[in-house]
Amino acid sequence: MFVDIRHLELLKFKGCKECTECCKKPLAPLILEDFKKVYNYFPILIAKLDYLRPVMLLSNEISCPYLNNGKCTIYENRPPACKIYPYSPWYDKILLDLSCSGVGCEGEYLPLNKKEFYNSSFYEERFEKINKKIEATHKWLSTQKLIFLTSYKNIEFFTLEKNNDKYNLYHINSLKHLHNYFKTD
Repeated sequence: MFVDIRHLELLKFKGCKECTECCKKPLAPLILEDFKKVYNYFPILIAKLDYLRPVMLLSNEISCPYLNNGKCTIYENRPPACKIYPYSPWYDKILLDLSCSGVGCEGEYLPLNKKEFYNSSFYEERFEKINKKIEATHKWLSTQKLIFLTSYKNIEFFTLEKNNDKYNLYHINSLKHLHNYFKTD
């Protein structure tokens, strides 16, 4: 369960102890600058959540396809969402996953406001001027033509009609990874 950090107090993080529960999260939000970082490993799709948003598929309900014997095989190239977990930058909010077994009463205090977050080890450059980046992502998405792909767990997923825009091409090239997520006959 993800909760906005503004509603929490004095939680600690004891770190990861070979736990792979986070590797089973289904998707993560993206902004345009993330596309280049993830397209070689994960499919980039457009999901209709509260409104259309670019996302990357992280797991296929079993686990991330890059998890092997409890270890991440792309650890050095893992996406931003994995680097900052148990936090999730859900667009304009910073959320904390309370289901993470590392979150609790032991370990180091977790940053619980944006100022603390920006001065913590969880911080990534991605968060600088995040609202402007989100706005640019939505503006870009509004110029793209959507193609319905599938509906899964009450979420509609779309791909984009191909054009020569660099972000569109990252998206198109990322689709080669779809076979790891949606099994077809």
